[in-house]
Amino acid sequence: MIFFDPESESLLLPEKLVPSLTVGGLNSHLLSVKEKVLLLFLKRDLKRVVKFGGGKVHLAWKPYRTVCQCEDFTAALSPFGAPNAVALAEELHAFGGKVFLVFGYCGALSPELRGGDLFLPQMAIREEGTSYHYLPPEEIAEGSKEFVDFLYDFFQKKGFSVKKGIIWTTDAIYRETKRKIEKYYSEGCMAVDMETSAVFCWGKAKNVHVASLLMVSDGFVDGKWQPFFKNGSFILKRKKILKALTEAYSSLKI
Repeated sequence: MIFFDPESESLLLPEKLVPSLTVGGLNSHLLSVKEKVLLLFLKRDLKRVVKFGGGKVHLAWKPYRTVCQCEDFTAALSPFGAPNAVALAEELHAFGGKVFLVFGYCGALSPELRGGDLFLPQMAIREEGTSYHYLPPEEIAEGSKEFVDFLYDFFQKKGFSVKKGIIWTTDAIYRETKRKIEKYYSEGCMAVDMETSAVFCWGKAKNVHVASLLMVSDGFVDGKWQPFFKNGSFILKRKKILKALTEAYSSLKI
């Protein structure tokens, strides 16, 4: 089945939907966001970034979305999964967003990645459905090279363990089978997540700069799943990463 439609424009647009669901809809210019947008998936991560970035809640987006205006960028809370992340990106793009950074989590396929490490996908295997509504199957899902390189250099200079490479993006978190893990690892994938390939394809289709910065939260070792979420070192490192991320994104020139 082919999902990509190269000609037709959507009849449902974020410029129409968002005002109908928000208090700012009475005056749409109140929904404006900054050119740099940061998407996060956990409330505690959003709270930390807003604190570090001198931000406050963007009330005009209530009650539909949790959006915050920091000094140098807009931060927003996304539900997990490709459809959710892309829908939110579409909406924020419609109201002024031009550069998009996703901060999330990934599972390690490669022994080179350890719990708490940072991973910057350069390319992504498209095993989710959303991307196929934006680009045909033969198109490669890839991040904005200059953006990825900027983040890589920044975090390296700060002393963080950070690697670049290929990621496998899937819709089915509970179908990360041994066979698939071995297959994608043999094809060069270092990690797995649920959003990157879709956001990359959306950015490519919309001519928007996109990057994804992921923290290794779990991994597959000797055919078994190993979580790192509650490790003390992981929790401490996450706070440091979010502070550095706020500094990095604030300093990015567009």
